[in-house]
Order: sequence, then C-alpha cells, then structure tokens
Amino acid sequence: MKASGPKRAGHDRKLRAIAELLDHTMRMIYSQCFVEGLNPAQWSALRYLDRANASSHTLTNFARVHCVSKAAASDTIAALARKKLVVKKKDPHDGRVTRIDLTDKGRKLLGSDPLNLLIEALTKLLPQQQEVAAEVAAIAARGVYATIADRSPTQSPSDNRSRDRRHGSNSAR
Repeated sequence: MKASGPKRAGHDRKLRAIAELLDHTMRMIYSQCFVEGLNPAQWSALRYLDRANASSHTLTNFARVHCVSKAAASDTIAALARKKLVVKKKDPHDGRVTRIDLTDKGRKLLGSDPLNLLIEALTKLLPQQQEVAAEVAAIAARGVYATIADRSPTQSPSDNRSRDRRHGSNSAR
C-alpha cells in the first residue's frame, strides 16, 4: 500500500532533494568539462574508449551505450580524431566496421579528466559505503533508462533525441 498525505509528501521531498543534489553535483563536474579544448561528450567518448572492451570500440557501440544518434557520435569521434586523441581504422576482418582507439595523447589526457573530481570524493567513502553507492547509482541509471525507453517502446532513448533534434525540440539538448 502506498503512503499518502503528509508522510508521502515528506518522502517525495526527500527524494527530490537527493535528485537535486545529484543533479547539482553532476552539473558542477559538467561545467569543468570545457577544458583542454574538449566538451563533455568528448570526455565521455575518451572514458568509454579507455574502459570498454576493444571489440566494442566502434561508433555504433559508442552511440548505443551513450544513448546518442550515430550522427552525434560521429561528430564527437571526428572532433577527437582532429585533435589526435583517437585514431580511426578499418576493421581488418570486416571492412564495413571502423575501429576507434585512444592515442597515447588521448590516454594521457584522461589523467586530467574532470570526472576525477567525483572519483576523488568517492574515495573518501568507506568500502561498504562505496558498495552501496555503486548499487544505488546502478539502480537509478537503470530506472531512468527504462522510464525513457518506456515512453516510446519502439525507440531507444537515443532515437528520441534524434527525433527531437529533427523537430526542433530543445528538450534533448
């Protein structure tokens, strides 16, 4: 049975406060991502290439994982290639596939990743707190993704963003 009335309202306020704190924290980090001539999407691509399995280093996989259109992913990767932070090369086993890899310069740049601010803060948690934080973050991410996907069952969240751009909506920007 769901709580109602003042008890429910207090619960909702607490959850809203948590959500706003997370949002504020991520916005602080996001604001720091406009350094080294990069933007947040480019930092995200560097992180992805640093941690993903080498077989996943394709434009399609990057776009899918980050819920962006292939066109947006292509723009991001092209900018990183121009900056010599990634290299693109044809897959030797499938000429239709382009592999994307970090260069030494790209790998080195990750040492100044603005996300390290959050990682440093998380190191101050006790190990069991880190486990709880990881579980909470995973549950929240899955829940948000599922809600977005449920809004349009035939499209992924990246498809929604592409549609919004085509129709001039600012909601996805």
